[in-house]
Amino acid sequence: MRSILFAASAAFLLSACVAPSAPVTTRTLIAADAATSLAVGESVVEETSTQAAAEGMDPVVSLALRHADGRRLSFQQGNHTNNDLLAQSPGGALAQIMGLPGEESATLYHAASGEDASEGAFFCGPQGPAAIGTYAAADGTLFVVGLRQAIEFETRVDGETYALPYSPDQVCARLRFRLG
Repeated sequence: MRSILFAASAAFLLSACVAPSAPVTTRTLIAADAATSLAVGESVVEETSTQAAAEGMDPVVSLALRHADGRRLSFQQGNHTNNDLLAQSPGGALAQIMGLPGEESATLYHAASGEDASEGAFFCGPQGPAAIGTYAAADGTLFVVGLRQAIEFETRVDGETYALPYSPDQVCARLRFRLG
């Protein structure tokens, strides 16, 4: 009986290890200007995946940027906290940091926790960015802004939450890509 239980539990554990993960979508991003080409090279591969979440929870959206030499930076979309949603609101803090016109909105990604960016960073210095913002323009250009630190918020006495001013010195990269 003990050997049957052991075999059944081993089979269960093995099936959990080979369970299909979220499908990964890749696309090649080609540098759209000389500054981007100097910063990251001629092209970068973007890998995205979405893992379904439990009922009532937001999905986990992962984004990775892979350099031609194999270095990789991983991020997760900031879609879980009220501050992240406030930062991404039309005309919000991230749009202002990125210099987007009018009521445009950008998408915020935080550096994935548990990964050592110092081995894979290829922009924003050896430590890599703490967060990035992305914006896809109508003409197909993808703008990526690297941030040295997260956007911070405070709540006023009246209960209103607002983003603290973000220093331009904390923007470590402004990249422009076109889809390849």
